[in-house]
Amino acid sequence: MTERRYALKVCYEGRGFSGSQRQPVERTVEGEFLSALDALKINYADFKAAGRTDRGVSALGNVFSFTTDSQLVKARILNSKLPLDVRVTAVQRVESGFNPRHAVERAYKYFLPDVGFDLALMKTAAKLFIGEQSFHNFSVADDRNPVRRITRIEVEKKDAVIVLTFAGESFLWQMVRRMTTALGMAGRGEISQAEIIGMFDPDVKRKIPPSAPENLVLWDTRYISFKFTSEKYSRRLLEAVLKKRLVQMSSQKAICTEALKEIKK
Repeated sequence: MTERRYALKVCYEGRGFSGSQRQPVERTVEGEFLSALDALKINYADFKAAGRTDRGVSALGNVFSFTTDSQLVKARILNSKLPLDVRVTAVQRVESGFNPRHAVERAYKYFLPDVGFDLALMKTAAKLFIGEQSFHNFSVADDRNPVRRITRIEVEKKDAVIVLTFAGESFLWQMVRRMTTALGMAGRGEISQAEIIGMFDPDVKRKIPPSAPENLVLWDTRYISFKFTSEKYSRRLLEAVLKKRLVQMSSQKAICTEALKEIKK
């Protein structure tokens, strides 16, 4: 049979995983995905992911890719063997040399609880991160080049949450979470524009700590050669899962609100 290469858009709730990258013992997104392929007897080779997310980080638009001769690579079939906190929403046939890491843009969203931030200060600080610079103070040190290019950052207030959108071709480990911390510090008046600018100097060593992973979502991954088309059935299934989760969260919010009232009596 002829081998084909596929790209799959994958969504997951990160709180139940020890990150996305497969590990021998811990529960991971890749581990669950590869187990589903095995259960369906789909042989695969050259498996790659567009991004590796940390423990607790979720995704609405990560991309997995592999080569196979199976005819069963369809979102509905894969979802039948995946747990509810991992969903495939789209499947795309791609060229044999396709590597999901070579994206034209990745977008992350961080949902930051608003504890009285000055939105104007955050928006001003966000502009300082745009462009090509060394993010060594905003990432975990490794052997990769710390120079990255940020194309846009959006700062929006939605109810009691500030939504931060970061977009660029690629990001370093914990880079988005550390930029989030810096923007939060700016919004509280704890760090100046000059201090942020200074941290892009390769000779300055002042590490910014990362914000919590649970509020971070890998929102989208885009490519020049194609655009994903979501399968309607799989999209509806994901909608049902998210609506159920929203109801659960609403109940938890009500519990905390009533408990606070009781404590204040």
